[in-house]
Amino acid sequence: MDEKTFKQLGLWIDHNKAMLIGYQDGQAYMIETVESPVEALKREAGEGNDSTRFTPNNNHTSNNEHKKHNISQNELRDYFKILESKLQPYEDILIFGPGTAKEQIRNRLRELKSFDNKWISIQKSDKLTENQLLAFVRDFYKNESPAVR
Repeated sequence: MDEKTFKQLGLWIDHNKAMLIGYQDGQAYMIETVESPVEALKREAGEGNDSTRFTPNNNHTSNNEHKKHNISQNELRDYFKILESKLQPYEDILIFGPGTAKEQIRNRLRELKSFDNKWISIQKSDKLTENQLLAFVRDFYKNESPAVR
């Protein structure tokens, strides 16, 4: 099915990947999986720990930790930019998944003028199989009434 025909979309997201699920006429369809550029562990070969040379205490960490945090934030921003372009054509967006990624992407979308007229909902869920993802989106949109919006 062509993704341009969908008006309603489910986005399952965590910091590793996002799955786009289209909904139309009572059926949910897997559209695409987007892998995240965010690396969980950033450690160069031969790199030591983050303590300074003056103390082995990790409470006194070096600037290395700040640098790693900035790299991680830049990767997360790039990931969300990719998702923004994928979400643009849809009118109703359900964002669900474990962790904090769903709140982070929702907050970012709320800041963008291009998403002002779009309906965005957020739900908590665990990691799900592909069939469970499809059922989650299908059940949500079947039970959601237009008057609630």
